[in-house]
Amino acid sequence: MARTNVILWEDDLWKNFYPISLTHPLFELRAGAFSSLERAKALFPRAQISAVCRKQLQPIVEEMGINTNPDLLPDNTPILLINSRIFLTHRAVNTISRTNNTTVFLSQNIPVALYVVPGDNSWRAFFESLPDDDSYTEIMSNYEAVELDVPIFDSLWDIISRNSQFQEMDFITFFRRKAVPFVGDTNIAIYNPDDIYTGNDVRIDSYAVLDAREGPIIIAQGTHINSGAVIAGPAVVGADCRIMPYTRIRPETTLGSVCRIGGEVEASIILGYTNKYHDGFLGHSYIGEWVNFGALTTNSDLKNNYHNIRVKMPEGEMDTELNKVGIFVGDHTKFGIGSLLTSGTTVGVSANLFGGGLFPKYVPSFIWGSNSDGFVHYKIDKAIETARIVMKRRDKQLTESRINLLKEIYNYYTEDRTAFIVEQHSK
Repeated sequence: MARTNVILWEDDLWKNFYPISLTHPLFELRAGAFSSLERAKALFPRAQISAVCRKQLQPIVEEMGINTNPDLLPDNTPILLINSRIFLTHRAVNTISRTNNTTVFLSQNIPVALYVVPGDNSWRAFFESLPDDDSYTEIMSNYEAVELDVPIFDSLWDIISRNSQFQEMDFITFFRRKAVPFVGDTNIAIYNPDDIYTGNDVRIDSYAVLDAREGPIIIAQGTHINSGAVIAGPAVVGADCRIMPYTRIRPETTLGSVCRIGGEVEASIILGYTNKYHDGFLGHSYIGEWVNFGALTTNSDLKNNYHNIRVKMPEGEMDTELNKVGIFVGDHTKFGIGSLLTSGTTVGVSANLFGGGLFPKYVPSFIWGSNSDGFVHYKIDKAIETARIVMKRRDKQLTESRINLLKEIYNYYTEDRTAFIVEQHSK
C-alpha cells in the first residue's frame, strides 16, 4: 500500500473493557502476540500513526508519540481509519490496498475501517468525538461499503475466549518464517521446535519444557525461562520477562513485557510490568500493568454449578455467556498473600487488598483494606507515591499526565467507592 496516514479510533464501547480501559486506549489492549497499535505499526511500517481517543487519555497517547489531532494530517496522502476493536490481519490489509475510492469496511455490520482518498475531508465530521451507533449508521449510509473478514471483539472475556486463534494468526503472519528449530541446552525438553520462536538474548535453563504440539510458542527478546518451567502453546511471553522455576504457563496465555511470573497461569492476558512471582493460580483473566499478586493469590474461573458467569462493572452487570471466566484487574492494584478471587471478579485501578480470604466480587478503584478490618478510601497521594516507587524499580517514570489521569479516575469514582465501603461495613 502507498504511504498512508493510519488513524486508530476508539468508540463508545470502551466501557465494556473496564477496568483496563480506565488507563489504556483500546488500541493498547493485547490480543494474540500484539496490541492493536503494535500490529498496525508492523503492518504499516511506513505510516504515520494517529489516534481518535478519549480526551482524558490524549496527553498519555501524545507521550507515546502518537498524534491525537486529526487536523494536523496532510490532505495529499490517503488516510486509513481503523477500529481499535478489530484484530487486523494481513489479508484484510491486502483487501483494503485494492481500494481506489473512499470506502467503509464492515464486519458484523459494524464499521471496522474507513479508507479515505486524498483530498476527501468528509470523514472528519464523524470523528470529532468517539463514534457511537448513530455515527456508525451515518458512516455506512455515506460511503460505499465492503465486507471485511476480520474478528471484532466487544469485551475482555471475548478476547480471552478467542486468544488462541489470535496467537496462531500472529505466529503465521509475523513469526513462522523466522522460526527455526530451537537449539538450546541438551537438557531442555522441546516438542515441535518448528513452531517455537525465540528472540535475541533469550535464556532457557536446563530442565525447562517448551511444548508446541498444541500451538505455537513465541518468546520475545531478553526473557529468562528458569529451570523446571513448563510453557505449553499456544503461548506468548513478552520481552524481558522472568519465568520463575517450576512455573506452569498453560495454553492460550499472553504475557506482555517485563513480567515476573510464577505458579500457574492459564488462558490469561497480562498487559505487562506485572508481578505474579509466587505460587497461585491465574486463569481466564485479563490483567493490566503494575499489578502485584502476593504469594498464593488464586482466582476461580469456573462456577461449581457450571453456569454462565456474570461480571459486575460500574455501568451494571453483564452476562458473559461463558462458563470459564476469571478476573479483571486494573493498573497498579496490589493483592496481599492468600488473596482469593471468585469467577468474574473485577478490581479497579490502584486498589490495595490484603489480609487474605475471599474478596468481594466487585472492588472499585482506590480501595484500601481487608475483609477483617474493613475497607476505606485509598488516599490518592499515597497511591501515587506507591505507583511512582514501583515504576522506578523498572526504570519507568510516573509522568504528570498519568498522575492527572489517576486523580481524574479517583474523583470520578468517589461515589462508587463510597457506596462500596458503606455496603461492606453493613455486612
